[in-house]
Amino acid sequence: MDKDSKQVVVLLTHPNIKESRANKALMDAISDMEEVAIYNLYEMHVEDAFNAEIWSTIISHASALVFQFPSIGCRLLLY
Repeated sequence: MDKDSKQVVVLLTHPNIKESRANKALMDAISDMEEVAIYNLYEMHVEDAFNAEIWSTIISHASALVFQFPSIGCRLLLY
């Protein structure tokens, strides 16, 4: 996880980003930007995805934090 020195951190939580239209388009549009670090939680090792020490370092170096997820699949979590 050496992307922690980037300015903008995007936490992507999508179970099937390759089949997504909107979320994939957004990620494709920013994936080549040097100032953006994208972390796909579905592609990470469980040990890293739930490591508070790692995330504390990553987030503390970020100037912005973006949570990107499919709204249909997570709608129940918002109620």
